[in-house]
Amino acid sequence: MAEASTRPRLSFFGGKGGVGKTTCAAASAVRAASDGSRVLIVSTDPAHSLADALAERLGPEARRVRGAAGELYAAELDADRALGRWLRARDEAFHTIAARGTYLDDEDIDRLLSLSFPGVDELVGLVELTRLAHARPYDEVIIDTAPTGHTLRLLEMPETLGRLAQVLDDMHEKHRFLATSLGGSWRPDFADEVIDEIAREATSLRALLTDRTRTSFTWVTLPEELPVLESENAARALSRLGVAIGAVVMNRVWPLPGRACARCIDRVRAERPWRLRIARTFAGTRIVEVPAQIAEPRGANALLELAHSVRKVEEPPEPPRAIAPRAATPRGRGLRLPIPSSAELVLFGGKGGVGKTTAAAAAAIALAEERPRDRILVLSTDPAHSLGDAFATQLSDEERPVPGGPSNLVARELDAPSAWAAMRDRYLDSINDIFSSIFRGRMDAAFDRVVLEDLLDLAPPGIDEVLALVTMTEALSPPDRYDLVVMDTAPTGHTMRLLELPRKALEWVHALMTTVLKYRNVVGLGEFASDLTTFARQLRALMALLADPARTAFVAVTRPAALPRLETERLARKLQELEVPLAAILANAVSQPGCTRCNTAVQVERSELARLTSLGSKLSRSKELVIAPATYPGPRGAPALARWHSRWQQGDAGPPS
Repeated sequence: MAEASTRPRLSFFGGKGGVGKTTCAAASAVRAASDGSRVLIVSTDPAHSLADALAERLGPEARRVRGAAGELYAAELDADRALGRWLRARDEAFHTIAARGTYLDDEDIDRLLSLSFPGVDELVGLVELTRLAHARPYDEVIIDTAPTGHTLRLLEMPETLGRLAQVLDDMHEKHRFLATSLGGSWRPDFADEVIDEIAREATSLRALLTDRTRTSFTWVTLPEELPVLESENAARALSRLGVAIGAVVMNRVWPLPGRACARCIDRVRAERPWRLRIARTFAGTRIVEVPAQIAEPRGANALLELAHSVRKVEEPPEPPRAIAPRAATPRGRGLRLPIPSSAELVLFGGKGGVGKTTAAAAAAIALAEERPRDRILVLSTDPAHSLGDAFATQLSDEERPVPGGPSNLVARELDAPSAWAAMRDRYLDSINDIFSSIFRGRMDAAFDRVVLEDLLDLAPPGIDEVLALVTMTEALSPPDRYDLVVMDTAPTGHTMRLLELPRKALEWVHALMTTVLKYRNVVGLGEFASDLTTFARQLRALMALLADPARTAFVAVTRPAALPRLETERLARKLQELEVPLAAILANAVSQPGCTRCNTAVQVERSELARLTSLGSKLSRSKELVIAPATYPGPRGAPALARWHSRWQQGDAGPPS
């Protein structure tokens, strides 16, 4: 490891999905390298876009970026590979600790350690990042993070590692106690060294994240309502973690039109209050602006040009009076999404920031109107919720009617930490019952109780996906079964993790059930075994549901730009691999004709729309692209969402240019 004097500075770039943080992080890295620094940029987002932004092929090990001036290296973190390397280095110690501190034998331990872990991106992200950062003598390491909710999970991992060290220490304490009681003495060995190493690593990572001389955090946002509201929530969450935002990037700031243009004026007017709010919220923090680009910058040269366009924040201009826009040609009623009337589950997913929450909210209203006799739930499983903002109301983990919406529609934002706490408390009572009835009088019972309670207190990595899975199965199961659940999912990488989870969860249920049955005479079966059996049955039903095109529909939401389109291509192929039916691709925020700038944007987007149309014709059931027009300000509240939905149309992009 490098000496303190040669440690690189870490620069995290975070923000709501789709605000352009990958592009901004890449532009910052290209500029720093061109200015003479030796730079590494790493993506920790499970749905990587860094290679798309740099127009390079990247992998889990750093490689030099061609075409960039100076020394620039880049990597896209492979979480599963990193976790495997981390576990292999400690495999013997974990086996020893588990054998000494539990009833499990080698077969049980091997079975559990061989299973896939949800949430490994967050669990090993910081550990793998530090390994890459010290592989070469870099001056600066720039981190392109996952969208907000999962970035916060990443930054909480030092606490999780610390708790893991505590659980392992509690497990090993039984061995220490028995060795001292029966043998008269105990000496620390390699297992104790591994526990101490994990504890030190947790302390070191926490110190690194909160040291402003070694770590900085740049927050990227847009001058729009949902990104600004999420930025404010994220700033408070980061502050609670002891992490300070050092700079704010206000991306895609729209210029005043050179001539009267109703669409441009509407956008400038819509952005103005949010530009002022950003300035107020982050007063005292360095704020810069990046002008909106008509074509998305890709490759080192375009990114360097973008970096040079960054300017100090300016007083937003007062736009001229509104001009009546040119009347659009009537095209009839809004397009109905190709979702079968028998559908029980509709998932909206895509790259963060493409408008999937707004699209899910608008579609939920339309579906509730089409199916007035059905009970319909629209559920947000994104840890950085925006569903309440889209409906212009306060939502919680309790189902609530949508103001101004159909009477058969309710909405909910999943609170994963609270749901985990409730589940933990439920099984904590079961643990107390087990120890009261079975372990009375056993001298090591106190150690067993502490270990089990600590394990329950250790919120697992991937908690958002785990609880989303549980909530989804409950919503689709008796006695409170909904006829249709519309899900506003987390951005792409974590949605794929969610869709892969039923198979992984079933493997875990089988492994746990095998262990419980093997030791039923020691620990008893009780409520936990019954719940495992029920959950296994629900998982099998969910897996069948997800693969049934008559009952499940996935709507991929995207934008007509290169990075969202490339991510949509990967998403569509992954859905095909998982056998989840892709009902339609919805291209959102499509530019409309207007001034010269608007017309140029229309032409630039035309090629991307054609590629999306081709993708949909090959992989989606509808074969046709659905287009939702850009509108400023964005629709908020049920009436505005319904009006916006009425403007959705079938795509007509022509051949790619």
